[in-house]
Amino acid sequence: MRFPTPEAAEAAFYQAFESRSLDDMMQVWAGDERIACIHPLAAPLDGRAAVAAGWRSMFEAAGQFSVQVELAHEIRESDRVVRIVREYLTIGHETEPRPPILATNLYRRDADGWRMVLHHASPLQVGGNPPARTAPPVLH
Repeated sequence: MRFPTPEAAEAAFYQAFESRSLDDMMQVWAGDERIACIHPLAAPLDGRAAVAAGWRSMFEAAGQFSVQVELAHEIRESDRVVRIVREYLTIGHETEPRPPILATNLYRRDADGWRMVLHHASPLQVGGNPPARTAPPVLH
């Protein structure tokens, strides 16, 4: 499968995520070993075998769910695109999405189109006060 844009690759990624299709999921990822995935609160998975095993494990453990994605930030270069998104998961028969997960998705343009090379997801802090900002020290 060829993805002509990073957005097409991302749409396929989240469709594979929702349908829990490992074959479809791995078609989105780059074909070489220079890929990594970090699921929320989990250790990094490096390379195709580890990434595939991580998704297989997640899909086998997961019940039915849906995910809505909201773009928070994007950085574009000619052959790389970073998309930071908020993922809102609704699991099973829940009527409201869970608190958002913040994910960084990195896509690389390869000879066969755009492919994912990194997915890093972590819980987004909800509620509470953000840490106080301090002025940077003056060094001159």
